Amino acid sequence: MNQQNTTKKIISCSFKNLANEKEMDKISITDIMSQTNYRRQTFYDHFDDKYDLVTWIFSYDVTELIQYIMKWEKWEEVLFQLVNYLKENKGYYKKIISTIKLDSFKDYFIYYIKQSIQTLTDDYLKTRLISDSHSVLVKTKIDFCAYGLSEMLYHWILEDCEPNTADYHELLSKVIYFEI
Repeated sequence: MNQQNTTKKIISCSFKNLANEKEMDKISITDIMSQTNYRRQTFYDHFDDKYDLVTWIFSYDVTELIQYIMKWEKWEEVLFQLVNYLKENKGYYKKIISTIKLDSFKDYFIYYIKQSIQTLTDDYLKTRLISDSHSVLVKTKIDFCAYGLSEMLYHWILEDCEPNTADYHELLSKVIYFEI
């Protein structure tokens, strides 16, 4: 891990610890940085604001989990890792999702899911030729899956991650395969 990511990780740990104790609106940059032994300006050297920090935490953590398995053949494992990560961090993400000011996180969450689905789809299609007319269908399917999965995961977190991770992963996989 490079020095910049080490510093960001320290800042993110401080923020996540505070998020367990306080409401998001009550966490200040000064609060975050007082736990890190870094000066306040260090925060702004790495992040625009705490909302930027929230999106970085999600992106960094999930990318660490799935970056080596982002292949079409492993899409179910990618989905399981994502669902499991959200379950393990449900208290934190429930607070994030419940904070109305964090609509930017929801937008980023959808974007991240969409990019991941795009990466998996590109891997699938690299050995297949598709016509221009089918490329519109592929884009539409990616959008449909990204928006649907994002919304499903959002509601799952708000419902305390019930059903459990394994059951929910199996349920989502069946939906994707359209099994009844």
